[in-house]
Amino acid sequence: MRSFSRKFSNVIKTAIVVVLGGTALGLLAFGPRATDEFPPGRVVVDYWEKWTGVEESAMRAIVDEFNDTIGREKGIFVRYLSTSSIEQKTLIATAAGVPPDIAGLYNQNLAQFASMDALEPLDAMAAARGITPDYYKKVFWDECCFEGRLYGLVSTCYSIALYYNREIFQQRAQSLRARGLDPNRAPRTIAELDAYAQALDVVDPASGRIISAGYLPLEPGWYLNYTCLWFGGRWWDDLNKRFTFTDPGVIRAYEWVTSYSKRLGKQAVSEFRAGFGTFDSPQNAFLAGTVAMVQQGAFLANFIHNQKPSLDGKWAAAPFPSVDPTLPHLKDVTYCNCDVLVIPRGAKHKAEAFEFIAFVNRQDIMEKLADSHCKISPLAKVSEGFLTNHRNPYIRVFDDLAASPNAHPTEPVPIQAEVDAEMNNFVQRLAMLEVSPQQGLEEMQRRLQAKYDAFMADQRERRKRQDG
Repeated sequence: MRSFSRKFSNVIKTAIVVVLGGTALGLLAFGPRATDEFPPGRVVVDYWEKWTGVEESAMRAIVDEFNDTIGREKGIFVRYLSTSSIEQKTLIATAAGVPPDIAGLYNQNLAQFASMDALEPLDAMAAARGITPDYYKKVFWDECCFEGRLYGLVSTCYSIALYYNREIFQQRAQSLRARGLDPNRAPRTIAELDAYAQALDVVDPASGRIISAGYLPLEPGWYLNYTCLWFGGRWWDDLNKRFTFTDPGVIRAYEWVTSYSKRLGKQAVSEFRAGFGTFDSPQNAFLAGTVAMVQQGAFLANFIHNQKPSLDGKWAAAPFPSVDPTLPHLKDVTYCNCDVLVIPRGAKHKAEAFEFIAFVNRQDIMEKLADSHCKISPLAKVSEGFLTNHRNPYIRVFDDLAASPNAHPTEPVPIQAEVDAEMNNFVQRLAMLEVSPQQGLEEMQRRLQAKYDAFMADQRERRKRQDG
């Protein structure tokens, strides 16, 4: 069984104190204490999760239900800890040999952890419970696998679509119709999206100041790494393990992003965006009506209802348009993301931990959690009640997109943090017209390929030392 390098383990005792903090460190070092109140005779399973607020409370309710039912029956008690920096803490605790039994990671962490032999494969335990590829929507099964092995199962997930403000569409109906556009539906192609955006823009003719915008690729900009999907591009070749940022579809996607700064003015866009409120506030650009269309997941409906209930019933959702949806590979395109439950390498109670993971993946429990987070279910089978009574009235749009053959997972790149950092820097430079798409993508491809090759070389050397 492979483990982390001795060199890395030697620095853990110091690093763990700094990174984990008192609460988590106490759990790691001492486990359950005499003063802790646990039902007698139960195996205590430690579960670390990243959520806070309403999302944390929703999972806590699931944990309580498990402890009161299956846990009581099988002698298991899940001890649930909400903690920040989940990926760092889990990786360090695993390297130190004292991991939690379950960790709630982001799906983009999975490839890195698996590459570092930091996760227990779940294939056999999942298959024994009937959790196989056909139990899941394909895109989410793919999200949970790396190099052909299953390393996690979904806790919550989402696909992304286009939200549009129907009230603004009607208020600007004359401008839309003047351009041959229908104010009663969403745009269906990238060209239409651009035309709708221009028709909905309100700009001060004297100063060039943007008062409101139809659409901005950078608002909120969370998914710009995957904009190329709607242009038929991919930036990772998993077969050959090569970055492909110079793929024509990728270049075209970022030329499109640049077009908004060129049309509206880079400084005007920057100043306009500086006035936006935070995502979870009534000043959110879409909630405030300053941007009429955004790309977002089903969960946005929760924020709309909680922060701007006056907007309920005045918005709609549709598939985000691609360059040519008449082409089979560009119809109903979406990017999907998920949170995953994993068992870190060296966990003490693997079988008991998987009892809880399997419980979360029961259809009734999964739908309960998904609804409370205002998200979709990753499961292939979805109840009519879930779809009919969901908090998001357009949940079928998001569910259908996730089931589409053109639903794409996060790329399985083990240096995802470096990709995100490079992409964020690139997009900011792009928006300010400081670099051309071609040049920026070429530079990024060279840097990231070198980083990936170095990371994989380190892993091969580590395994060689351990196997020797």
